[in-house]
Amino acid sequence: MPSPRQSLLAARRPGLRPPQDVRQTCVLMFLTAAVYVLLAYHAWTMLDTGVPGAVVTDLWVLLVVSSLVALGLIALALPVRRGGHVLWRAAQFGSVVALGVAVSALHMAARLADTPILVVGLVVAFFAIIVNIALWSTGVRRWCRP
Repeated sequence: MPSPRQSLLAARRPGLRPPQDVRQTCVLMFLTAAVYVLLAYHAWTMLDTGVPGAVVTDLWVLLVVSSLVALGLIALALPVRRGGHVLWRAAQFGSVVALGVAVSALHMAARLADTPILVVGLVVAFFAIIVNIALWSTGVRRWCRP
């Protein structure tokens, strides 16, 4: 019996190459993580520009949460490619959280009336929606189900 850590990350189908939509989903997860890093960077630069004091805490929360979402998407991309069911479900949960962070960024842009964060928020929301659709697609579900 393999150790629990090894069984979570081990390939379920040795010698089989994952379908193309599974590989594309993993690439999308990496691209989405890069966009979330861009959102975190933009929140960081906004802190230096002198935003109102009531918004500083919200920007810090957006910075930390978007960084954590980026790390989570990167960490969960490979288990999806390997076909791990539990970690695929975790990736689905992480992508829903990522969508919530995108909505939060759009709300922050509306509160600040800031066009650059609105543009970054729209790009983040676009990628989050695509990753959510990709993780729930038929090919990925078929590959990751036990």
